[in-house]
Amino acid sequence: MMRKAVAVLALAAAAAVALGGCTNVTQMRQAYEAGDETQLTRLLEIAGRVDYPYATRKQAVMALGDIGRPEATPVLLTILQGYDRRTSLKEETLIALGKIGDPDTAGPIGHLLDRSLSQPNGELRMAALTVLGQLGGDKSAEVLINALQYYDMLTVRAEQGRMRGVFSGDDRAIRAMRDSVRTPYGGAPRMSSLTGETGGPTSLFGPEMDFVPEMVDDDTPKERAMAHEALVRVGADAIPVIHRFLSSRDMTLSLKEELTGIADQIADQSTGPAEAEGS
Repeated sequence: MMRKAVAVLALAAAAAVALGGCTNVTQMRQAYEAGDETQLTRLLEIAGRVDYPYATRKQAVMALGDIGRPEATPVLLTILQGYDRRTSLKEETLIALGKIGDPDTAGPIGHLLDRSLSQPNGELRMAALTVLGQLGGDKSAEVLINALQYYDMLTVRAEQGRMRGVFSGDDRAIRAMRDSVRTPYGGAPRMSSLTGETGGPTSLFGPEMDFVPEMVDDDTPKERAMAHEALVRVGADAIPVIHRFLSSRDMTLSLKEELTGIADQIADQSTGPAEAEGS
């Protein structure tokens, strides 16, 4: 029994050493750059295996992005589809996809944005918006215009959730006036900045709650600005997509003006000062 136990421990130690050697991502990348193509396969395996340490997988993803080989795209897209409350691996994956630069990955990134709406943290969405601007192409433009329309809807709803004081004329949040303007369920409605759903401040057991917690910081303006900048970065590919949306979608006047302005800005950039002077 003693010999068997010692043998098991020895095998476990050997496996740990082997695993440690296999996951030295820096050495793998250096070996790849020196001409060892087999290291690419090893990096892909590490990035895609959920049983490897989270930090090691992130290092592998970063290395794959710097290498820039399209063979990494399927593995990276699989990471985006995975379920994990932590988002830093997916953020690094998005950055890697942006470096590889395949415009066809815009569709899966749009699906990731859909799923991210249930998360209060906007860092993942902002990383995705930036990468869409890098990738360019029709699909990136479409996703970014959808994003702008969504953020425009949130902005309109937020503005509708404010009213002027009857006597003072000051802008005040409706919830701040709940002592004098009561809703049927007691207190003023609270609306999620992401889903648009409303809910009242009643407790689980029926009585009204005196305390209504403050909402988390609203990143909508920042995310909208990033979507705007990313759409401009898409460039000329975005112009026909913008025109198609303007002619086929119902939208607010402010969004129409924003999209028209983006199309004009892209056209001006593609014309260039020299051509403008010549004309």
